[in-house]
Amino acid sequence: MHVGQIIGPQVSGKTPQCTTLVPTIFHEPWWLEIASNGAYQEALVSSDGVIVGRLPYLLGRRIGGQTTLTMPAMTHVLGPALANMSGSTRSLRRFNITRDLIEQLPQASHIWFRLHRGISDTLAFEAADFATGVDYTTEVAPDSKENLWQQMRDKTRNVIRRAQESLTVEQLLDPEPFLDFYDRNLHARGVRNHYDRRIYGKLITESLHRGVGRILVTRDSTGVAKSGIFTIWDDDSEYYLMSTRTPNSQNGATSLLIWTAIQHAALSGLTFNTDGLDSKTNLLLLTGFGGTIKPRYFVRTTSTMFQVVRYAKNLLVPGYTLQNIIARRRLDPPDIAPERNAD
Repeated sequence: MHVGQIIGPQVSGKTPQCTTLVPTIFHEPWWLEIASNGAYQEALVSSDGVIVGRLPYLLGRRIGGQTTLTMPAMTHVLGPALANMSGSTRSLRRFNITRDLIEQLPQASHIWFRLHRGISDTLAFEAADFATGVDYTTEVAPDSKENLWQQMRDKTRNVIRRAQESLTVEQLLDPEPFLDFYDRNLHARGVRNHYDRRIYGKLITESLHRGVGRILVTRDSTGVAKSGIFTIWDDDSEYYLMSTRTPNSQNGATSLLIWTAIQHAALSGLTFNTDGLDSKTNLLLLTGFGGTIKPRYFVRTTSTMFQVVRYAKNLLVPGYTLQNIIARRRLDPPDIAPERNAD
């Protein structure tokens, strides 16, 4: 087995085999290239000249000279991409490949990955002294429109019915109106956009160009946009990636769009993934569509100095106290999409 480390596609001579292991759209080289501004790298493991494992990452630098190794912006899951294997030694081989990938990662003060649905354990990361944890998402398996409708909670169906009485759904082919709408709604709420519009604008544009993304908006009777969502998909799942609505949008404006996207996924034979579930914010909204709650593992390793520098920086933020630090239950999960509203 050969172990090697390689820079992203901006380096000439990169073997095409590096692009064969793509368990999610977030592992696609074109996605990583745009999301990282061309700065992503990846660890590679090959066997008999064939790539059997890859682990993309983004190496960055924080205040105080602390280095970070995380996922690029808008990349909600990542982790090892492993070749399909069979036989009684399958689990051990996957463990060894993942271990070899981890050993190639550069030294960093802080490392954080949320692993994709194809990773069913974190044993190799635990063996490398990573801390592990879990968060959740919901998945709606493809089914007939009638069955999908019936599996939803009564309240969810009711708000969708009411929304259909006054709103129409439109698909946008041009991303610019959606981007402007998104920014206006953040501004109206006084919320700072954590991401660079140039990056997610390019990601949306390229996704639409490749036929793996979709923008949906609702409009009222006067043609004014009230809510919007952006979804992307790969060969397995469609992901609810971005969402926005006006402060005065009616109850159900976003639910109607999610319901439309679920139907689109089902017609394509894809699982609809709500791409995140939080008990304090969107639990009622997203579980209302039925489906199954699924765990998503995350792994991390953080130096003491990184924690000290980060906490010292946070204590300079008005209203941030030591109690805020103590109350943190998970260490440094990356920001999700800057606006994912409950409906």
